[in-house]
Amino acid sequence: MFKTLLAALVCAATGSALAQPIQPLQPRDIFALEAASDPQISPDGQYIAYVRRSNDIATDQSLSAIWLINPDGSDHRALPAASGSSHTPRWSPDSQKLAYIQPGADHVSIRVLTLASGVDREVAQVRGGAAGLGWSPDGDRLAYAGFVGEAGMAAADLPEREDDMTWAAGAQIENRLAFRFDGIGALPIGRQQLFVVDIASGEPRAVTSDTLGASGDLAWAADGQSILFAADRRPDRETLAPDSEIFRVGLVDSTPQPLTSRVGPDMAPRPSPDGSLLAYLGYDDHRMGYDNIRLYVAHADGSDPRALSETLDRSVSNPQWSSDGEAIYVQYEDHGETLIALIGLDGSIETLARGLGGPDFGRPYTGGEFTVSQQGRFAATISTPRRPAELATGTRGEALHALTRLNADLLDNRSLSDAETVHWSSPFDGREIEGWVLYPPEFDPTQQYPLILEIHGGPFTAYGPAFSAELQLMAAAGYVVIYTNPRGSTSYGYEFANLIHHDYPGNDYDDLIGAVEMMLDRGFIDSDRLFVTGGSGGGVLTAWIIGNTNRFAAAAVVKPVINWSSFVLYSDLPQFFYRYWFASAPWEDPAEYWRRSPLSLVGNVDTPTLVMVGSADARTPRGESEQYYSALRLRGIPSRLVVIPDAYHGISNSRPSRLLTKVAEILRWFETHDPGLEAVEP
Repeated sequence: MFKTLLAALVCAATGSALAQPIQPLQPRDIFALEAASDPQISPDGQYIAYVRRSNDIATDQSLSAIWLINPDGSDHRALPAASGSSHTPRWSPDSQKLAYIQPGADHVSIRVLTLASGVDREVAQVRGGAAGLGWSPDGDRLAYAGFVGEAGMAAADLPEREDDMTWAAGAQIENRLAFRFDGIGALPIGRQQLFVVDIASGEPRAVTSDTLGASGDLAWAADGQSILFAADRRPDRETLAPDSEIFRVGLVDSTPQPLTSRVGPDMAPRPSPDGSLLAYLGYDDHRMGYDNIRLYVAHADGSDPRALSETLDRSVSNPQWSSDGEAIYVQYEDHGETLIALIGLDGSIETLARGLGGPDFGRPYTGGEFTVSQQGRFAATISTPRRPAELATGTRGEALHALTRLNADLLDNRSLSDAETVHWSSPFDGREIEGWVLYPPEFDPTQQYPLILEIHGGPFTAYGPAFSAELQLMAAAGYVVIYTNPRGSTSYGYEFANLIHHDYPGNDYDDLIGAVEMMLDRGFIDSDRLFVTGGSGGGVLTAWIIGNTNRFAAAAVVKPVINWSSFVLYSDLPQFFYRYWFASAPWEDPAEYWRRSPLSLVGNVDTPTLVMVGSADARTPRGESEQYYSALRLRGIPSRLVVIPDAYHGISNSRPSRLLTKVAEILRWFETHDPGLEAVEP
């Protein structure tokens, strides 16, 4: 069974399995998966627009299209002009128009669909993108943030070159600290600025123009005469800790005025329906690894701010006012789930819905989104371990229920595992740790199975009972898979997350080993067939684990940090990591950086280890993986380096075949070093 499934993984793009009524998830199925995202219910609650994500097997690309549906599930249809890669649907205040973005070859098109006439027209073509698309209160204008390029420093003068001469490309000169970013590559020189475009004329007009710029985290003031946005406008911000403030800029004077001022970022400005109050998110920055993002409310001018979510020991996001201006809807994560809550101006908190999930197919991270109509009806995305994100609706007194079954034709005929919730006590301090278990098809607890411990990244993120094609494929290959939220994970509160503050990796190791011990105690796991893998922060912990124990038959270390000194200066966020994850810079305390580096333990490693990274990864750069691979090879440890061409940090979410490649290479490595199987060709 292992060999057959593995061969299918490696040859997913060209092979296919024999048709069966009900069969395990097949690698080729990944190209048929769909998911809902960015749910937008109209203000009057009569329509829902959402982005429908799909995969194209011919081009190996993820596509997106905008669809409409009524809240009762009827009249489900695609917007004909909004296909390929359309995104950001946004309703006008009167619910009669829908704006969205349609990318082009060298520009983006802002389009508006008028529901009554069915006319879908291009309002404007803009270069530099259109982030944060938002309607004015009168429905006549749209605001957005667009990038405006600036000239960089020219290379030094060289002797004059004749027309028939061919010389090497000129030098690239860089004066910025942050000049590349994962998922983008080299950052162009310039700033985001705010623009307003009139729907009738289609002429964009710049609202801001100074060198400090703005951002796409914007909202119109209730009177329609100014725009609120969040940005870090400090001239030397790139060398400082992140610290955005909220600004108001008038459409006439165009001079941004700050509404907040503190040490700590403020973001997501949301004026109340009558314009008298301002809700926003933020926190006081104490230089901890993790801080709870709180909901605040202040007067419209930013005065007298107070925290409304002080008693909720969780981060909140996505604030939206109730139509009466007496409360604010938010979402937050709790024990691996994403919930919708209503927070009153008196600080009262009422949980309204749970089970939200995001559109990614890779690993089971928390996620999801929602919007709410003036009558209090939600549009949200929900996910389960057996289904990617679907569009759902509900109200304060009505549970969320799915409106779509985007994958029914495929997944109704696949045997997928539910996620069993499990708990155990950490061997370090007895603290309760949570995780989830996926089982192979036709699981029999009287038999013995290999176990994969799969570790999330972050480290300040969380897994939950959500869909994961990667982990389902591992289960389909015959493995029991356990994934966990060790200390440092979010959704368990401030104290739990900061148990790893300035101590990562550390006692999270014990939490993870405790998960393995708990599974062994259940009697159906073969202790000689234990495997471990994880990506990013999970790659750090995988390397840390095999530097502390040799009990695993094989490991797959994916896009890790191996040497903290090189990482904090070579990643795309050099101004961030050394300030928050360490007490000092690497040149000030090199011993501490080395103590926490998995490379310091490579002399202990006996475990056959695969190392994987994207060639364009700017978050945990390729050099981290390569130095670990070199050290393993020099020590004579069975090892293999897998580089995914042109892939950034998010290997699985970039192109469908990369998700398959990741899983195929990991399973091939595990099978090669599985003592419970006959020898297989490496």
